[in-house]
Amino acid sequence: MDGGLRHTQRMSVEEHVARFLHIVSNDLQTRFTSWMYRRSRSTTSRCFHRILRSIIAIEGLYIQQPTGDVVPREIQESRRFYPFFKDCIRAIDGTHVRVHVPNRDAPRYRGRKGYPTINVLAACTFDLKFTYVLTSWEGTASDSRIIKNTFTRNDKLLIPSGKYCLVDGGLPHTNKLMAPYRGVRYHLKEYSMRGPQNSKELFNLRHASLRNTIERAFGVLKRRFPIIRSTTEPFYSCETQSAIFLACCILHNFLLDEDRDINLEDEVMQEILNGPQEQDHHNSTETDEVIMIKQEAGGSEKEQVKWSEIMDYAYIQAMIKQQETGNRVNGSFTPTAYAQMVEELNTKHQMDITKSHLKNRYKTLKKTFFAMSKPEAASLRTKKIAYFDEMLVLFARDRASGAHAETSKERNARLNKNENIQVETIKEVNDMLANNEIHLENEYVDLDDNIQDVIPPPFSQEQSSCAKKCKSKKRKFEDEEEEEYINSKIMKSVDNVAGAIREGEEIYRELELVGLEPHELPRALNFLATNQAKARTLFNCPLQIRMGVLKDMMGARD
Repeated sequence: MDGGLRHTQRMSVEEHVARFLHIVSNDLQTRFTSWMYRRSRSTTSRCFHRILRSIIAIEGLYIQQPTGDVVPREIQESRRFYPFFKDCIRAIDGTHVRVHVPNRDAPRYRGRKGYPTINVLAACTFDLKFTYVLTSWEGTASDSRIIKNTFTRNDKLLIPSGKYCLVDGGLPHTNKLMAPYRGVRYHLKEYSMRGPQNSKELFNLRHASLRNTIERAFGVLKRRFPIIRSTTEPFYSCETQSAIFLACCILHNFLLDEDRDINLEDEVMQEILNGPQEQDHHNSTETDEVIMIKQEAGGSEKEQVKWSEIMDYAYIQAMIKQQETGNRVNGSFTPTAYAQMVEELNTKHQMDITKSHLKNRYKTLKKTFFAMSKPEAASLRTKKIAYFDEMLVLFARDRASGAHAETSKERNARLNKNENIQVETIKEVNDMLANNEIHLENEYVDLDDNIQDVIPPPFSQEQSSCAKKCKSKKRKFEDEEEEEYINSKIMKSVDNVAGAIREGEEIYRELELVGLEPHELPRALNFLATNQAKARTLFNCPLQIRMGVLKDMMGARD
């Protein structure tokens, strides 16, 4: 096969594919699938990842960016769109997919959805085929930030000269990206009761009618593969969930050619037309200032609160206190934390605020902090920012970096590169990690890969001697799947050891910068190695105050 998939000793290619499709089209757990197919959970997991990689390996056959030589048929044959959109080649939009991430990384992935997600940016042609898919940007990243990144990647988004793509109001309007008029009705449902009244509304109506192709593509994709639609916490790691989305896009394009379901596409279109539309603040008739005032007021003009620097400082100190107490879980303050902060601020500082005021001000402070870390904010780095060091303790780890974002082509290149790397010592692992040459990810290991074989019924005492001989003979040899499992477990153990060594070295280097005496280093190193939460808090603090913070931590323990 083109993807490199082959029969194994005990499983055919057909069973591989059937099992994979059964999982992604029904959002099944590994343990349930292993019981259904009477295979061990380890075998089921390795089968799933083997198919996953094989599908992504053939992405070049099914995900291809358009050259723009031909006007799309959907535009050329419509008097509504031709010749007005004759240079448009595809539509671009983003969607969120829920993922499972470690608790320390959850704040970067938890955006407006309330749970950790990855932000997927995709482009599709007007026949619903995906032509570019970039996954694994953290859920807090904005679409405009991601679209800028797509033009500078190794596998970049290609838009031929003189051509453009349709985008919504959340993305910038450029010579290659055409956005609708802001402050004008846009969504199709808004025009169902009253047609366009002027030229701008007419343009937005036709723009939305053509751009909703990407929304329909996402709708069909998620209807076909519920594993990427579910809002419950997934069974797989973030990298695996990202790979699943890429594989589903490839399968989606394949099915459009081989087994197109017109009824499904019509159902999705009706859902888009009849379902509730998300409020797009970029196209709202209200100004950004009015929206910000309402947010600061908790939604009521009578409850507006004007925050001063003194109030901000008191609120920031209260948040730091709650974080150190442990009332900030996965980047979100608990209801207990908000209740205590409201009581503290109203009692000690004579404020008149509610929980809604605190939540909205938290968002404003976080946006302000992130704005200062953007490249265009370089001019602010020489200016004094009020309470920047305190905000650094709260928000330093919450900003999306896009370090793990990749397309299917980039993923294939990375996996092929890792296959050719031969590692003999732990030092070589550390050197390659430092140079970002490898990532400690095992494609065959998953969160649900605990080895728990399906126990067959016991043999009767009348079992023939021939069967016993055959069984003992099979025990002497390891088949292909057992060999793969052993290799994967060995590599996982090596990775764990390398990670522990690297973490200890990083803590030691940071402690050297603090300025401790040589005889104090072993005690501090042992303390931080056994208290990872305190280590993260310490190293998020500015360097000049780390000595005092460390001594307070160790003094509190004593």
